[in-house]
Amino acid sequence: MQQLDFLTAMGESFSECVCPPVPFEDASPHECCEVICGVLGEAVSPERLAALDKTKLVLLAKAFGKYFESPAPTTQQIQKAIAATIYRCPVKSKEKDA
Repeated sequence: MQQLDFLTAMGESFSECVCPPVPFEDASPHECCEVICGVLGEAVSPERLAALDKTKLVLLAKAFGKYFESPAPTTQQIQKAIAATIYRCPVKSKEKDA
């Protein structure tokens, strides 16, 4: 169930952050997840989102523009969406409980 919670948070966060320029009525959480998984693969996680470099941010922004046939959102919008997602579903600590 945690993966479903993460995907919901990610889709909702991106849906809110990429509009405009992506038309609000088109950017459903499900459609946003489709774009993200198309770029990052199905194994997307908070850890993978947090580790994206500038090149991947640009690639993701361009993918949104192409998918929605609109101008691409800015990398700042993508970073805001990632931050909102991670706020809702934090990156897990690599330290194990003793």
